[in-house]
Amino acid sequence: MNRLNTKTLLIWGVIHLVTAVAFGQSRPDSSMFKPNNGGSDPKKFLKGLSNISVSGYYRFLACYSTMAKQYPEMGKVNNRLFLGDDSNLPQLSLTLSVKPSKNTSISTDLYLWTPLTGSEKDYVKGLLLGLNLYGSHSTKYGTFGVKTGGIHWVKLSPLTFASNTGYNRYSIYERNPWDPNTNKSFERYEKFYKNGALSQDIRWGQHLQGVILDGVDLPQDFSFTVMHGKSQLNGGASLIPNTITGGRVQKDFGTNFVSLNAIYSQTYSDSLARKTVGFNLYTSEFEVDLYKEKLTLYGEVGAGNYFSPTATGKWGEAIDVRLKFSERLTHFPIEVRYFRVSPNVLNNNGIFWNTSIYEYQKETETATSTGGQSPLLFPFSSSLTNIGQLTNNRQGLILNTDLKFGRNKVTIGYSAAAEIIAVSDNITYSHPANNLALSRFWRWGFPANVGPYGNINKVYRSVYETLFITDSITAKGFNSIELSYKTHFKLFNRELMVFYLGGFHSVQRRASAIPEFSKKSYLQSYTNQLEFYYALSDRITICNYFGFDRIFGGVNTQRDVVSGAAKNQMGTSYSIGLDIQLARNTGLYVRHRWMRYQDFSYSLDTYKGMETTVELKIFF
Repeated sequence: MNRLNTKTLLIWGVIHLVTAVAFGQSRPDSSMFKPNNGGSDPKKFLKGLSNISVSGYYRFLACYSTMAKQYPEMGKVNNRLFLGDDSNLPQLSLTLSVKPSKNTSISTDLYLWTPLTGSEKDYVKGLLLGLNLYGSHSTKYGTFGVKTGGIHWVKLSPLTFASNTGYNRYSIYERNPWDPNTNKSFERYEKFYKNGALSQDIRWGQHLQGVILDGVDLPQDFSFTVMHGKSQLNGGASLIPNTITGGRVQKDFGTNFVSLNAIYSQTYSDSLARKTVGFNLYTSEFEVDLYKEKLTLYGEVGAGNYFSPTATGKWGEAIDVRLKFSERLTHFPIEVRYFRVSPNVLNNNGIFWNTSIYEYQKETETATSTGGQSPLLFPFSSSLTNIGQLTNNRQGLILNTDLKFGRNKVTIGYSAAAEIIAVSDNITYSHPANNLALSRFWRWGFPANVGPYGNINKVYRSVYETLFITDSITAKGFNSIELSYKTHFKLFNRELMVFYLGGFHSVQRRASAIPEFSKKSYLQSYTNQLEFYYALSDRITICNYFGFDRIFGGVNTQRDVVSGAAKNQMGTSYSIGLDIQLARNTGLYVRHRWMRYQDFSYSLDTYKGMETTVELKIFF
């Protein structure tokens, strides 16, 4: 395998070198590509070693937990210290880049990662994003760019290749591994209050390893993107062909636009590469100003299918349409959104989850067992999701609005949705108050069917639980109400931010225009999260978090064999922390959490304890 990797890197290196020389003869920099020292105007190009740059970050993470009560499978060890990040994110990352010309950049990155278990061989080193080439070429017909080599972040359209942006109703108390440092410790929370979303780089989107060609400023206001390679669901070490191909052509009409988008994924379920498994999705995305920038229609519509040796590849519709009313028309902004994604449409590279198609996992069993990768994520059953997170086999209506009263900002969302066909006898949901802490109960990997009753599944930085239904399977209805509130004021002449997030959800036997908060529902979920951020100084911010969730199972759900009662769950969490800016590019982040959870019907489903995390992050 090492020989294969070395040979592959040498081949890529030759290709990059030849391409770099070709692009080195191109014209001055364009709107698609700017040198590292560039702005909107070209800068003087320096030759030689002065065009080599090294940057990166160091991240230390430690987690200590002590449990008074815990799940039986955790054993008798109540105190645990874990150093490092078990999601394989490195402690040290170095990015090296060189610019042979104004239009051409070649970069690679090296990482060092160790689980810190005490072994002399306990370290990992290698390429993180791979060896990348960026180049652009300007002509009188437009500006053309190429990206190739390692991992690049790409967006085509929401349904084909993009990440879900949601409606900015989420907690920011716990830091993500990719969160940047800020010049002042309080700046992170000021940005969230002002903009509604934290500043992130383009890596928030979907990533691709392969080749990307794009063009802008083309005649008649056209632009395009074409990509071919492997997404995160096409990876793996198998020699079985497993690729994804996509593209987008867009035509602008002033502030309006229309585009045609396509994505095609294909792998094989056998080692002889004869049994094809994959999916297609073709869409058109558009935005139209209906009335003086006061009323806007935005949407994406299309059709897709999946295919396998035992499936006929039946096509289905994918629709996501929004009508946006400006505050200049209705005094406050309103968005009315309709969506419908057929159970026959599959694409885990887009903004919707798979909840209906199981066959791929079975059909690709041979490929995955030999080191390949399935082109889909295993279905999340009938998922209880936050507003804005779409799934296939579901249609519904979403209403959203933003209100502002002086320093007080309120966003309200309402969703009424239903499954298109009945496919599942279970419901999956999460526990927001202690979700991240609970995911740390199981280190190394993403185990399924864990917990005292075998109904918990771990995903990245989260878990979800399965609730089983005892009556006949129907096309279930889903209702959600979400509310966020933000404000700030002075306390002892220092700034204080207050954020609240509430979610109220129900799942019932059939579609309903309003939530059904009663025992007739299959599931009721009530969540409250309150956060305080106090700027003790420019360098130090005191952080506080309180979370409370209450979850009830209905009369037609599985009951405990001992108590004879349905799920009756309560989780609480209180945490205090410090954000300390040690230097301009160095931050220290401490969180200490008290957590408690109990299902009053299931005696083994309970835990209580404390967790402390310390993160040191240095950018250079």
